[in-house]
Amino acid sequence: MSSPQLSWVQAVADDSLVVAVNSDLYSREALFRVCYLFTDRCYLFLVQEENAPVIEVRFTRKSPDTDLSEMAGEFSNELINQKVRLDVAAETKAIRELIVAQAFAEADLLNGGDSEAGYLDDPKGIAR
Repeated sequence: MSSPQLSWVQAVADDSLVVAVNSDLYSREALFRVCYLFTDRCYLFLVQEENAPVIEVRFTRKSPDTDLSEMAGEFSNELINQKVRLDVAAETKAIRELIVAQAFAEADLLNGGDSEAGYLDDPKGIAR
């Protein structure tokens, strides 16, 4: 079964194709996370013209049985996945930091948990 043609994908040769990624829509962080996930299945090379919003990602087969059109579709879906993950992480950053700070504040890391001292106590006199 043949994969549908994807409008943002250009066939370059039998063993490679290019996916155009809009860097105004997807951050470099999201793009590189996705690229990393695909390095086990194909070779990737990124190119961006100066001052252009489009980053071209060239896929080249590692094995002859790799379906590059299918991989381009999976790559595109993973771009959305990583963007949403980064958006959720940014939205929940403050609450995660608060939870971690509270957890460490309640832990008695200095005395191995044997003391009744609270997190405001200064047993080593550091605050003097």
